[in-house]
Amino acid sequence: MVGIAQDYTAFCNWLGATGAVGADCEVVGVKQPKTGFSADTLLLEIASDTGLADIVVRIERIGRHMFLNSSMERQAQMMKVLGTSDVPVPTVLGWSTDLSILGSPFLVMRACAGVSLPQYPSYHVEGPLIELAPSQRAHAWNDALAVMAKINRIDWQAGGRFLMEPAYGTLGLDHYLGWIAAWRHMVCPQGNPIIDAGIAYLRNKQPANANAELLWGDSNPGNFLFGPDGSVTAALDFEAASIGPAEIDLGWWFLVDRMLAAGNTLPDGMPNRYEQIAHFERELGRAMEDLPYYEVLAALRMALVMARTGGMLIQSGALAADNQVGLYNPAATLLAEMIGVVHDDRLDDYFAMVTTMNAR
Repeated sequence: MVGIAQDYTAFCNWLGATGAVGADCEVVGVKQPKTGFSADTLLLEIASDTGLADIVVRIERIGRHMFLNSSMERQAQMMKVLGTSDVPVPTVLGWSTDLSILGSPFLVMRACAGVSLPQYPSYHVEGPLIELAPSQRAHAWNDALAVMAKINRIDWQAGGRFLMEPAYGTLGLDHYLGWIAAWRHMVCPQGNPIIDAGIAYLRNKQPANANAELLWGDSNPGNFLFGPDGSVTAALDFEAASIGPAEIDLGWWFLVDRMLAAGNTLPDGMPNRYEQIAHFERELGRAMEDLPYYEVLAALRMALVMARTGGMLIQSGALAADNQVGLYNPAATLLAEMIGVVHDDRLDDYFAMVTTMNAR
């Protein structure tokens, strides 16, 4: 248990006032798993006049957003939209931007059953996925793809228009690419030759016709919880939610899985790439178009994530000021290869960042 000595009085008063878990709330248990850069996560056991409840609190790290325009309020709004559908997401109990309660904006959800897949070591070689029977692995992967497609199919017009604010272009892919360019200016104000070449490539090759669908934004295997039989119990983490063609989510799925696989082959029973695409198309109700284009976009996004991560570590003093991980990392190498740009693929700065992150 960590954090139990913290004064949660203001939070308990706020939680009790919401009526979400009963009155006279008290924190009786705290766990704090290792999390990313954008937010801290607390797993709280709450005692109230209605009994015990397990909740999850996501606390924003102000100024440490990975994605441009991300916020706890935006995530909460997205989850409210999803909560009206059959997409399995945690129940949102409330959120607040009042800094006097926990010092930062926060989001509160009911805890969900299920286990997540590890990144290091890769879920391709160790962890819950490997412990399943081959048929259950196939079920887990197909169920995850089906959930992703369910999100993309949701009619976002009624409750999701906030995802177009601010507007970076016309509805759909044009807006999304405008957001990418603005995010790049936040991450690399001095420029980045590989990322800039990627943005130019995407603009030059931009498909004329692209759908405007609800996007998860961080649709990767690590953002699911799975039950004992491999079924998805929850989809998590919507800080990069947006509007655009569903190919963006599928391209990101493939890109993240490719990078986390680290050269390992698919475990027995897992559907191959073509089977995954076919399954996703059936669940979505239309064919994928220009998917290689969207995988370039995914590589560009990952390069921005690595540049942003390295920049924050340098800013905090955890990484040497002359580290150039924003330029030399696996995502930048992959992006350069995809768009035909010559690039030095050295990874010493990247491994320095990984060592720093693992030591946190």
